[in-house]
Amino acid sequence: MADSSFVIIISVVLIGILWLAVWILRKIARGEIGISANTALLVVLAVILLVPFAMNFSAHLISGMTHNSSLMEDSASQSDHH
Repeated sequence: MADSSFVIIISVVLIGILWLAVWILRKIARGEIGISANTALLVVLAVILLVPFAMNFSAHLISGMTHNSSLMEDSASQSDHH
């Protein structure tokens, strides 16, 4: 059960970081935050790199969680047969 709460916490943190990045990009696009073009490109690059990393990390956690639960079910069903 601790694994599922860990996945939820990590997912919430990653979604929060992504939301913050989108919020900052919107402020930049509206001109409310004055930054140079190079800095804006750097922020966009960071967001572009963050999204696949977050997706890969969450998929890895979910895969590990389902793999562990299937192993526990297999061991429980084998112990019932003995």
